[in-house]
Amino acid sequence: MPKYWLRAFAEDGHVLGRRRGGAEHRTPVRRAAVARHFNTDPLAEGERRVALETYLDRHVDGPCAPVLRALREGQWPLDGAQYAVALDALAWQVVRTQAFRSFDEQVGRHLFPVLWAQEAVGYCEERLERPLSQAERLEVFWTAVRTAPDPSLIADPRSALRAMIRAFERTRDLLAVPDRRLVLLRSAEPLLVLADSGVALRHKDGTFGLTPPLLPETIEVFAPLSPTCLLISTPRAHYRTYQGLTRKIAAKANAGAATWCQDAVYRPPSMPWPTHLRLASTPLEVRPPRLSAAPAQQPHGPAPTHPEIRHGELRAILEQLSHTPTDQHPVPATDGGRPA
Repeated sequence: MPKYWLRAFAEDGHVLGRRRGGAEHRTPVRRAAVARHFNTDPLAEGERRVALETYLDRHVDGPCAPVLRALREGQWPLDGAQYAVALDALAWQVVRTQAFRSFDEQVGRHLFPVLWAQEAVGYCEERLERPLSQAERLEVFWTAVRTAPDPSLIADPRSALRAMIRAFERTRDLLAVPDRRLVLLRSAEPLLVLADSGVALRHKDGTFGLTPPLLPETIEVFAPLSPTCLLISTPRAHYRTYQGLTRKIAAKANAGAATWCQDAVYRPPSMPWPTHLRLASTPLEVRPPRLSAAPAQQPHGPAPTHPEIRHGELRAILEQLSHTPTDQHPVPATDGGRPA
């Protein structure tokens, strides 16, 4: 959680947190919502090890902090450049959290046996030097699903960082589509708490779950910027800025914070906790899918591709995270602009 964001919920440098189970704690901002080495490259040394941290500090938190501060102070609407920075802030906050990493890990764990089984089918055909019959393919597939090893045995310690970078591009594209807009709602009294995830994703049916896909076109992003200021990315038109931040909308945002937090939610020490704020006993979970398999009736379509990484320095960091250290090339310094 960026400290510049958390400070808006602090008094005298402290926030009051509530953990799962109900325990409360007064914590300095510098120690709240902290995860050590969360964005560091575990296989690199020196400056390479913190290349992503450095990028986020220089090209994300640096530009975003004054824009979000302007929003908290009531500057609205934003100009084009500020609007783009606000979208960057929301997109990065969606993907650089424990909640997103947990989602990515859970989906990977659920899908690993299927991917393992697909590889097993291809391996058997390669060893037999002939195509398998449909019955043989299904038999090999289901045997491999049942006997797949634990994903941790072949886990890539950098995969979470690559997933975050690629997910940022997808999230940023979604938030920037013409049918979406940013809405800023303000209240005269403090009504909002902040999750250690910063943001919460609200589905069209009003739920805040981790059901894939994580970011359908109808998703709303709730981002409390202060106890009196809520920024929402939405495709819906029913929010009215002149009505301000109502208690009803604040209750929805607080329910999202209670659901999306990984460990705790925070408020200023002088602000009372919202009524009926309840944290679940465990973080959000992705329900295991029901697997089925049938012989393909038509040729496979084109393989899905990753989104283009538009920022040159971020693209170089992804390249670093995709190769072993002996294969790496230096990460070039840039002026922070997107390539032409």
